Amino acid sequence: MDNELKSKIHQLVDSIEDQNVLEMIMEEIAYYAGHKEILDELDDEQQKELNKAIMEATDGEAIDWEDFKNQMSEWEKK
Repeated sequence: MDNELKSKIHQLVDSIEDQNVLEMIMEEIAYYAGHKEILDELDDEQQKELNKAIMEATDGEAIDWEDFKNQMSEWEKK
């Protein structure tokens, strides 16, 4: 096993600050490492919805947890 190569890869990954880039790299590494990812079990539409939800949360478009619980409580009363 080439430890020098692994070290260089670790250094490159450690230097990345962009969350989207890290997620893309993770998907690629998981694919080549043969690990099963939840994304592998989602169809294209489900992956798009998940990505949309992640971006909304990242952009601050998600609601507060307490607000969510209150809304669910109101919904259950109906």
